[in-house]
Amino acid sequence: MDKRLLLVDDEDDIREILSIYLADLGYAVDAVADGVEALEVYRRERPPLVITDIKMPGIDGIDLLREIKQMDSDTEVIMITGHGDLDLAIKSLKHEATDFITKPINHDILDLAVNRAWEKITMRRQIREHTENIHRLVQEELRVTRHKYHQLFEAAPCYITVQDRHLKITESNRLFKSHFGDAAGLSCYAAYKHRQEPCPECPVLMTFDDGESHRTETVVTAKDGRQYNVLITTAPLRDAAGRITHVMEMSIDITQIRQLQDQLTNLGLLISSVSHGVKGLLTGMDGGIYMLRSGIRKEDIALMEEGMEIVRQMGMRLRKQVLDILYYAKTRELQTEKVEVQAFAESVANTVVPKAEAAGVAFVRMFDPSPGVMEIDPDVATAALVNILENAIDACSEKMDKAAHQVVFTVKGEPDAVLFEVQDDGIGMDRETREKMFTLFFSSKGNKGTGLGLFIAHKMVDQHGGDITVDSTPGKGSRFRIRLPRMQPGKNARPLNGG
Repeated sequence: MDKRLLLVDDEDDIREILSIYLADLGYAVDAVADGVEALEVYRRERPPLVITDIKMPGIDGIDLLREIKQMDSDTEVIMITGHGDLDLAIKSLKHEATDFITKPINHDILDLAVNRAWEKITMRRQIREHTENIHRLVQEELRVTRHKYHQLFEAAPCYITVQDRHLKITESNRLFKSHFGDAAGLSCYAAYKHRQEPCPECPVLMTFDDGESHRTETVVTAKDGRQYNVLITTAPLRDAAGRITHVMEMSIDITQIRQLQDQLTNLGLLISSVSHGVKGLLTGMDGGIYMLRSGIRKEDIALMEEGMEIVRQMGMRLRKQVLDILYYAKTRELQTEKVEVQAFAESVANTVVPKAEAAGVAFVRMFDPSPGVMEIDPDVATAALVNILENAIDACSEKMDKAAHQVVFTVKGEPDAVLFEVQDDGIGMDRETREKMFTLFFSSKGNKGTGLGLFIAHKMVDQHGGDITVDSTPGKGSRFRIRLPRMQPGKNARPLNGG
């Protein structure tokens, strides 16, 4: 270690003698005559030890001491004073001088003061080195530990996010990013629930409130549109003071488990739903038969027609429900045939017009004059379109803030397909509802819906090789676009484009 010191004294003889003596002791001495030069050398060399006279012209020893301590408080400073300057020497100690020696200088006392100062310098350096070594060791251990936990975090077979008090995602693991994308900075409810506001009974907010772990089950939507049933568990993350700064949310994919459970429970739900529905239809049919009999007995044509209409409607609804059950229970082979698109569309429209009229909803037909011919299973395709049209009528009926509603049924012929479009000005749907609408037993109608209709419609369209797209805005309505191919896949025949 370089034992460098700075010697400051305005008396040339004393400065020269002390320089030679200290050099003989093994010190590298920078000797200067005044405080100004001393500050220049100190700024340039930064020696750990300074020996300075107190009384000097210009900058005296006390001022020099203050300047040096402001630049580096660890620098050791020994003051040299005359016998009559003890007050100044004591004043220098108040400014954190290491020691003081009096003139004439006794070499033994100088040795003792310099050795004491250098021991402090050496001890301080050793403590600093030990502290830095410990800091490096701790940092390395922290780095290794952090790396291990990060590996566990990334490799965990579940979706993990860390969220702040505003439900913003600050970190997520690899599995979460692969399914939902890099959602850093997004709200959790926007990232995988596609909501505009926090979910009811949010487990993360509950953990922030009470510091406890909470668990819930929900359905989330991945970036590719697929939905997953997940079991969510939360855990608080605390700072050194014990305050909760973040909450970790761990979500386990239980989709397959729920699918297996659904297969066992759906049968009971289906039987219950169908039984309730059939009971209502049979009651309605009994009422129609009663009116028909009364009309015959009274020879009242109007009463007979009203009774027949009720029986006809109940029969159609019963037929539709049976078709839904059949398609849910087992997919049968399509019984395809060539149909005139316009005649088929008129038949579908006529099926739902009575329901629209009863609900006070205007039903508008916009058919191409010559949409051509297509190959479909008429019963299956009719059931699919009727489900969607009736859903549109129900959506209009639920919107009470508007006096008049309409459903527009559009049919357009394309070279290789036929486009059926159903547009309503009803209640509309938010993104979460749109993503779940084709899920089995999902219904936005509460007790009024079975959750089968749109699920069956989607299944029927898919069986025909077609597709359904939906645009919807809450409060403004929805538009369903159903595109069915003119010829069924695998059929070796010319396109059925009108003749």
